[in-house]
Amino acid sequence: MNDIRDKVIGSWFGMAVGDAMGRPAKGLKPAAIRQIFGAMDDFKDVRPVMGKGIKNYRIQGLYGAPTQCALAVGDALLKNKKQFLLESAKNFQELAKTGPEGYFGVYRNHSACLWRAVDLLDGREEGQVSEQNSSTSLFVNLAVPLALFQGKWSKTLARQCFDACLLMSRNRFEVVGTVLTGFLVTRFLALSPEEISLSDILREAEEICCQAEADYQSRFPESEDGGLKDSNALSGALKGMEEKFNEPDLLPWLSEYSNPFTKLEIRHPSQGFVMTLLPLALYCVLQPPEPGFASTLTHSLGHGRETEMLGALVGAWAGALYGFDNIPASWKSGLVNAREIRLRAEALSARRRKKEQKDLFDMEAGLTAKEFEEGKRNLPKETKKGIQIKLQDLWDEEEAPLPSKEDRAEWRKFQKEKTKSKRDRRKNIPPLDDF
Repeated sequence: MNDIRDKVIGSWFGMAVGDAMGRPAKGLKPAAIRQIFGAMDDFKDVRPVMGKGIKNYRIQGLYGAPTQCALAVGDALLKNKKQFLLESAKNFQELAKTGPEGYFGVYRNHSACLWRAVDLLDGREEGQVSEQNSSTSLFVNLAVPLALFQGKWSKTLARQCFDACLLMSRNRFEVVGTVLTGFLVTRFLALSPEEISLSDILREAEEICCQAEADYQSRFPESEDGGLKDSNALSGALKGMEEKFNEPDLLPWLSEYSNPFTKLEIRHPSQGFVMTLLPLALYCVLQPPEPGFASTLTHSLGHGRETEMLGALVGAWAGALYGFDNIPASWKSGLVNAREIRLRAEALSARRRKKEQKDLFDMEAGLTAKEFEEGKRNLPKETKKGIQIKLQDLWDEEEAPLPSKEDRAEWRKFQKEKTKSKRDRRKNIPPLDDF
């Protein structure tokens, strides 16, 4: 296998591996990961901890929504590269049509920003951007197939990444983060691990972000994402990273820096906010405990919380840097649907579809149905209330975040349920003893 082909396959395959390895730990704090799994050095089985914080069953070694979103764009590119946005929209909608109870279509993710983005595709006219304004990092992986298909950075690729994100989210940080993701894939494809220069990569990434931020400001001058009219937020984070890269307070600083740009309090970079999650992923790739795909991914997943998206990002970048041959053999064989993932990686490398590829919807519908059936067979036994309370703190509170006030329907629903809960508690207060 030639070097560039090995790296392209490594990036695509690494994204799916990172996603699948991160799924079992999604929502867990770092201490909980150490207590339950030890280290995220393989595909973990969630059955032993079902009902103790993890509510939904996840097939061991199966990727989730970040890779599914990338698959929607990748298959669209291979079908019609000139109309890939239109084909991508069709794929996203197709995957949402039918699925098991409790799932959004066949997507293996219950995130509200995903179903809103897909629902908003109905009636979308060509050139129209999404009204969704999410910045969770879910859509930055749309850049991965585009970057692997093109192979080299260019203005055309930058525009494709920009437009691909606008299909699903118009948020300034998500759009700029998608462009940055595509650039870094191509940058790592062109480098060997020995050629890594921290300052050069961070400086180049900052320049790419500055250009994307300027393009966004030019196109959407009225946007005030983050509550501030600061159009250089993500490039500023990268500049600060370069200055503080070897200092022990880098990650706390990153959280503090990002807080003014979001309504939710950011206390950990591994929370689902693109302004912190992308720099954290880049930090993990540039400064692993020891060089190599395995150590890089395992170390990154130890940060916990949004491990699914963090794993997909680190897997794509580390795979582009180290190549497919350096992914551990047990991870290659343990990845569910590995053959189809590999076929699509080879197709992106060759820039043409493989005849033996399965239909995207049929493939994902079969995998989701299998997860659903296995989940029913592995429903946890009722856990005593005291144990549930004791173990609840192992999971991060971001698992069930407050709805945004911008989504009036969801916010009203939340307030009604909160009021009902308070009323029920008052009804159940025992009467005071008579004096």
